[in-house]
Amino acid sequence: MRHPFVDYLEGLLGSLEHVTEGDVARYIPILAEADPSLSAVAVATTSGRVHTAGDADAEFSIQSVSKPFTYAGALEDRGVELVDEYVALNPSGEAFNELSLEADSHRPDNAMINAGAIAVHQLLVGPGATPAERTERAVSLMSTLAGRRLRVDERTFESEMATADRNLALGHMLRSHGILQDRAEDVVAGYIAQCSVMVTVRDLAVMGATLASGGLHPLTGERVLSSLVCRQVLSVMSSSGMYDAAGQWMAHVGIPAKSGVSGAVLGALPGQVGIGTYSPRLDPFGNSVRGVEMCRIMSEDLDLHIMEADVIGSTVVRSVRREGDTVHLHLQGVIRFGGGESVLAAMTELGTGADPDPVEWAHCFYPFSEEPDTAAGRAAAQGEGRTAAEALEQEAPVRAVVVHLERVDRVAPVGRRLIEDGLKRLRADGVQVRVEDPDGVLTGG
Repeated sequence: MRHPFVDYLEGLLGSLEHVTEGDVARYIPILAEADPSLSAVAVATTSGRVHTAGDADAEFSIQSVSKPFTYAGALEDRGVELVDEYVALNPSGEAFNELSLEADSHRPDNAMINAGAIAVHQLLVGPGATPAERTERAVSLMSTLAGRRLRVDERTFESEMATADRNLALGHMLRSHGILQDRAEDVVAGYIAQCSVMVTVRDLAVMGATLASGGLHPLTGERVLSSLVCRQVLSVMSSSGMYDAAGQWMAHVGIPAKSGVSGAVLGALPGQVGIGTYSPRLDPFGNSVRGVEMCRIMSEDLDLHIMEADVIGSTVVRSVRREGDTVHLHLQGVIRFGGGESVLAAMTELGTGADPDPVEWAHCFYPFSEEPDTAAGRAAAQGEGRTAAEALEQEAPVRAVVVHLERVDRVAPVGRRLIEDGLKRLRADGVQVRVEDPDGVLTGG
């Protein structure tokens, strides 16, 4: 059985093909060259699975999506109290390039607008750091979070430097108030370099999942950031990450997020997932039109709004135990999207040895799913992830699966759809399935 969530993501992208509003960013020459038809999405769970669809291999400059990560770096390097002396925590709700300073302290309102991000870049590493050291710190941290070495694209850097008048004006204004100590030109150049780092949606999803897991890298288990730093970063993203549309975003989508004018959107839902989307057409606020819609639909379909989250999904799989040709899958707790995806992953990893042609049940469980391309879906399903059933013996094929729900307190509608889809796919693989559900939590009884 292949993981059905890829079908959902492919169907989601297909449902948005007709959305052609907006335009690419034209005030930066190289961004004006972007192919407006590109569209991609990636979702990474905090337990280490990554699902992608669309133009997932396409690289694009990270732009303002770099801001949460350099903010995290400055908090780690200099401490929360010192960073707060230079950058405030006010929800600005203003344009990304607005000069938004507190009247008395002259601090930028927050780290998610350009003025705040320029001030944050100055704080990387420590007092006396060279421009090259600060830039390397930013690139190195983002590389660690992505799980691969990232690079600054020179063409993007040069294109942005040629049109950096407003950012230079922000830098000089910050220096006049003592927020910057180094030459404004040097700090702004470093800030533009961090915005010129090339990424994919998979990179963004994994980086977001690290924030969502409190600083533990979902693929390696390494602690990259402290939980306090992640809490601070996610809090500021929640109030200011989508600029003028921040309030509307939190009400309708409810996922801490950050956008960039390349067309990228990063989401990080604590305890559950990191999300990366890419589509270059922007709305008047500078946010990706399709990216915003992708996140809104996923939030609605998968119950991802932060005000509804009540469990870390990866804890619902209590144990996977094999007895001969029968596997016993024991579940627990409250099962929402994150938990349902973990159950699907455990089912996928049982080694049933079949990948049948898609059948019509996908339409019942995933409203935006079209008939998926089997070959494409199979290829997309070959991503990295931890094996939930590594300990299972594989001498003989699995012929029966028993799902135990005695310890499950509640199954949310999205969790129910995911589990029922997995059970149907196991049956299609020729596996006998039995559900032990004495309290009727799966059926709603």
